[in-house]
Amino acid sequence: MKKSLLLGALLLFALPGLACDQCGCGLLLGVQPYDHANNFGLQWRMRYLHGDITAPAPISLLKHGGHDGTSGPAAYTEAYMVLEARGQVWFGQRLNLTGSVPVLNNFQAVNGIRRADLYAVGDPMLLARYVLLGSVSGPDTTRLRHRLTAGLGVKIPLGRTDVQQFGETLDHDLQPGTGTWDGLASLEYSVRGNGWGTSTAFVGRYNSEKSGGHRMGHSGSLTAEVFRVFRQKNSQWLPSLGGYVEYARPDQNEGVQDKTTGGTTVFSSVGARLWWKALGFSFTWQHALVNDIGALMIPNRERFIAGINYSFEKD
Repeated sequence: MKKSLLLGALLLFALPGLACDQCGCGLLLGVQPYDHANNFGLQWRMRYLHGDITAPAPISLLKHGGHDGTSGPAAYTEAYMVLEARGQVWFGQRLNLTGSVPVLNNFQAVNGIRRADLYAVGDPMLLARYVLLGSVSGPDTTRLRHRLTAGLGVKIPLGRTDVQQFGETLDHDLQPGTGTWDGLASLEYSVRGNGWGTSTAFVGRYNSEKSGGHRMGHSGSLTAEVFRVFRQKNSQWLPSLGGYVEYARPDQNEGVQDKTTGGTTVFSSVGARLWWKALGFSFTWQHALVNDIGALMIPNRERFIAGINYSFEKD
């Protein structure tokens, strides 16, 4: 029965996270060692960005830090790290509620000079997900199994938006909170045979307007992965290979779009997950292949995701 529960759980295959780690948002919907099991865990994420940005003197960088008003290129380096406590509770066979609370470390350097390095609590999130179609737990682990899941959620504006460092108020992307109630939506489809499987998942975020007239661009992410399950007596491990795409609309200031922001980034994705009984470990590395982004956006380079999780088995 335990093997069947684990294989059933593969139908809830992982998302590497919501787009925009630098905004303090990301809610991984991961594989658990038991299907329909309540669980709790910690996840660490890191996004590394680096590149040269050239802005004319009259223009300030609305995203990714304050421009000093001089023309010419500037080398920007940013790192956004998140340690997130998260839990999932099931209500019956189809409905579950996932919540997370992040602690952030946002870093920025311009031409090698540190402009920001803050540690703070970010905006928590809640996401309710419902199994619309698909297989449920059972003893049959040989037949083809599939699942379609939809979710709706909210990001709660509890993180600060007025942090100052080095004598200046930090740019909104470097703040631990966004100051807005934002909507979340997800749609996932997974299918597997005897040990092999694949998953496709979309997560979107609708951003509201904050005081002062600024609105972050609405965003979405798409994940596609293929995985393989290897089983031992008391352990299971799952390598995966796929891709991850992020898209963001341009930001708005008092209803006017900032065309130098937004865009699309495409990542490759390699991951592995290991379970020993009810304890799970995971690691994912994503490398940016395409940065089709606005002129004042810093190119993505790498993303890393690692986690530990404990599942409370439900027969």
